[in-house]
Amino acid sequence: MSNIIQFKEMIKNLKSEVLSEICEQFLFDHEGAMRVLSDCCINFGLNLDDSEIKNYMSDMHSSGDFDNVVCFGIELSENQLYKKFHPS
Repeated sequence: MSNIIQFKEMIKNLKSEVLSEICEQFLFDHEGAMRVLSDCCINFGLNLDDSEIKNYMSDMHSSGDFDNVVCFGIELSENQLYKKFHPS
């Protein structure tokens, strides 16, 4: 059984460029980004369904775990729209 600690470890092991690409993809192709994340989980040995991935992503957003991710050339912590929907 996989948990959020393992999910965070998987996210931490992604190259920053890959994480940025996933972030950008979420804005225009949410389902495609979810497929990419699901594949990343499988490759890391995690057995998570979409609901678990969404919950873990939400928890990490709320905790500020993605604030340093660069999305369209700006760190999420500096993006006013991101901050509006993910206040710290």
